This record gives sequence, C-alpha cells and structure tokens, in this order.
Amino acid sequence: MTYGIISDTHFHSWSQFSTTNETLVNSRLQILIDETRKAAQHMKDQGCEAIFHCGDIFHVRGRVAPSVLNPVADLFREIIMDIGLPVFLLAGNHDLEFEDANRIGNSGEALSRVGLKVVSEEPFFEHTHHVLMVPWHAKQKALLSTIEEAKARLLPSEVADWTLMIHAPVNEIIPGLPDHGIDPDVLAGLGFKHVFSGHYHNHKEVRPSVYSVGAMTHQTWGDIGSMAGYLMVDGDGVRQYVTDAPQFLDMANLEEDEFDRIAGNYVRAKIEISKEREIGEFRDMLVNELGATAALILPTRTGATVTRTGAVKANMDRLEDSITHFIKDSTTIHADMKDDVNAEVLKTLAETDHDL
Repeated sequence: MTYGIISDTHFHSWSQFSTTNETLVNSRLQILIDETRKAAQHMKDQGCEAIFHCGDIFHVRGRVAPSVLNPVADLFREIIMDIGLPVFLLAGNHDLEFEDANRIGNSGEALSRVGLKVVSEEPFFEHTHHVLMVPWHAKQKALLSTIEEAKARLLPSEVADWTLMIHAPVNEIIPGLPDHGIDPDVLAGLGFKHVFSGHYHNHKEVRPSVYSVGAMTHQTWGDIGSMAGYLMVDGDGVRQYVTDAPQFLDMANLEEDEFDRIAGNYVRAKIEISKEREIGEFRDMLVNELGATAALILPTRTGATVTRTGAVKANMDRLEDSITHFIKDSTTIHADMKDDVNAEVLKTLAETDHDL
C-alpha cells in the first residue's frame, strides 16, 4: 500500500512578502495551494492511493477567513474529485478553538463538506492502509493514554502492521529546543510499524521508523534551516520530497559564495551601510539581479544615525520572528505552555494585521 503524508500546511493570508491580485487570493496562500496540488499529483503519479494530513491545516488558531477557507476547499475538492485521492485530516492545535480536539471547535471540519475525512475527536482506524490517527490532546499524558486505549483495540500480533499518526511535540526534532515534548523512545516503544507526527516544522527521522513529518513549506523566519516538504510511504520505506515554494534564508553577512542559494527564496541579509538609500539598493540587487523572491535588509550603520522610519520598518518586518524567539527564550513562561502562548500571540497579531 502506497500513500502520501503532508502536515502543517498553515493555510493563511500571510502578510509579509504577499500581494493580492484580481482573484482576491493572497499570493503566499496561492503558493501553498499550488504546491499542495503539485504534491498531490506527484503522489498520484507515483501510485499513492490516499493522502494523510497530520494537522494544522489552517494557521490562525480556531478561526479561518472565508478568503482562506474557500480556495482551500476548492483545492481539496480538486484533489479528491479530479486527481482522485481520498484525504484524511487530523486535528492539530492551530485548527482548534478549544484546548483539546473536538468536532465543534475544529476549523478543519468545514472541509468535511468537500469529502475529507476529518478526525476531530475519537481515534480513527483507516483499515485500507492500516493507519491509526489520534487527534490533538493538550496534555501529553492524555494523548499517550488515548493511544494505548486505541492500540488495545488491535490484536497484539496486528500492532506491528499498523502506522500511528499524531499531532504532538516530540523531543529532538528542533535543534536547540529544550525537551518538553514526548520522548521519541516512548513512541518507538509502542510497537507500531511507523509513527508520524505533525506539529514541528522540521522533517526528521528521530528514531528508526519514528518521524516528524515537517511542514509542507517554510512559512516564517522561524523555519530557517528546517527541512520542509511531503512524504510518500510504500513497501520500500519512507521518502521525503521538497516543494518548489520559497524558503526563508538567513545570511548574517551577504557573502558572494552564497549567491547561488538566493534565487527563488526569501532572503534576510545583514548589510553594513552608511546611507539609508543603500537599503533599497541592496534589496534591489537581491531581488532583481540575484533572483530572490523577496528580501529583508537588516542594516548596520557605519556612521549614519538610524532614522525612526527605518527602525520601525525593520522592527515591523521582524515582529513575528522576534515574538517567537522572545517566548522561546523566556524564563517566566512554563516550558509546557510556550507553544500555546506563542500560538495565541501570533493569532492575535494575525487577526490585527487582517483587520488593518
């Protein structure tokens, strides 16, 4: 049995580096839609029989704008009806209005009307591909208990033929992130054929047959260095594929030997300048000469005073990334709460940006 896996698509009307054309679809949302469609077609061409989504289909927690929902619904209707792949969607924390997953509070449930199987409450056993899907639980002990209860519904001899899919923090996925998630040894010890987890945006096989799926695409500066894309699973194992979507790249200093990485990506570069006009000149060079999709310049001055306008612009461009790093490094926010605090703050920022 061959199937595809995607996760953490975070469909959203992103503000940074985006435009809206005559279709009224946010340009960065359109990139996400196009790359998901291409991935689905690739899966179909390679013999996949279904797509499993490991959660966080939408970005703003518990809410989705019509200008996001409708294009995404059209996308999955096309995947199901035209490409011919059934889709199974697991509730992730960003999809939820409440602390734990349920049908009423899951924005992903809106997509059930176009034919997706949405897993919002009870564990779901997909028998064709032997996949057990367990939706988001805010408390890890509750999630592990639910997994054990679901596992008990299988014969002991059957467990090794089944694959577990969850949306949860798993330790050792993000370099430098303190351990506050599930120990990957615990997941490996459950005895399933594979374990796939959404939530963290970096693809990694953290233990043999225990995987972080990773996000479909890079979405913020916080994704710098992460491996994004989608997976295909068959009898030969698990393969990861990278999309053509722009990646976020951080260049502490703009060095010539890194120029070949720039084309088609979002680039953040630290540049030493003496005059304000050099910011625009460097940005034009990155975009118009070196092919960056968009560029953010972080200027350091050799003598000129930072203008208020320039400082505010740079700070606004980096606000979302700064918030994430501030919360991650905070010593006053409990480690188990940091992800949810960050999600709520970014949700408020996104809603304020949308209202503006």
